[in-house]
Amino acid sequence: MRQTTVTVGVSGATEPVVLDQYLDPFQVTYVKTGSGTVEVSATDPFPQEPTTGYFVAPVFTWVTAPTGAPNGANFIGQPYRAIRLTGGTGSDSLTVIQAGVR
Repeated sequence: MRQTTVTVGVSGATEPVVLDQYLDPFQVTYVKTGSGTVEVSATDPFPQEPTTGYFVAPVFTWVTAPTGAPNGANFIGQPYRAIRLTGGTGSDSLTVIQAGVR
């Protein structure tokens, strides 16, 4: 994945950055500027309505990004589906880089 930078909007959070859970090894590095909390989600970012098969808007369940093993500060080694910055101001940003080999 190319480096992606998102900024905090009027909602106080960035748009979710979708991650590829199938990359192996799963490695995500992020850098935030300003205040706010980095959160991750295991929610499918592209859910389908079961009866019609149409894509619907996801309803993410967010948790604070882990920092204990096998993760570290600004590094995530467990597969998640999305990442965002929340609780920041309009000038805060989150830069995400995902590495791995298909």
